[in-house]
Amino acid sequence: MTSTNTARLTYAWDAWVSMPGQGRAFAHGTVTVPASYCWTHVQREVGAWLGAQGATGRLADIHLQLTPQA
Repeated sequence: MTSTNTARLTYAWDAWVSMPGQGRAFAHGTVTVPASYCWTHVQREVGAWLGAQGATGRLADIHLQLTPQA
């Protein structure tokens, strides 16, 4: 029998980003990822999502905070 780890963690994030034609903007949200993801991997996931929305910025500017599970 194979066991799979389905543990997940939720992080709150915020970042200052640049939006084309609009200048700097404060972005924030939450992301839920597998518990096996390291901090840097979570930053890259958030960065990829921000990039898909048209935002540009630096991964180092994305601040993460582990949120408690209810």
